[in-house]
Amino acid sequence: MEPLDEAIARAFERGEALRRREPRAVAARYDRATRRLVLSLQGDVEIAIPAALLGLPAEVDLSDVRVEGGGYDLYFPALDEGAYVPDLCRAAIEHRLAA
Repeated sequence: MEPLDEAIARAFERGEALRRREPRAVAARYDRATRRLVLSLQGDVEIAIPAALLGLPAEVDLSDVRVEGGGYDLYFPALDEGAYVPDLCRAAIEHRLAA
């Protein structure tokens, strides 16, 4: 078994590698006019995802979306549900969420 200090150091290294590689949100908002979830990512990048393609109930108010977990997570209090930002970005880029 690996000593605890070594395991902790390796975990920090993995976290740092993810931080450099995975997209993180700095802001999120729901645009009612276009019915899209707009994510502002680090590096001055913005992605807009049609709300209908998120798999969330259509009648739910998405305007209170919160960025949490250091930018890796979105939280929708009206649903008590969350979404992982890197997965949303991958799905949008792979056109699984394209409108």
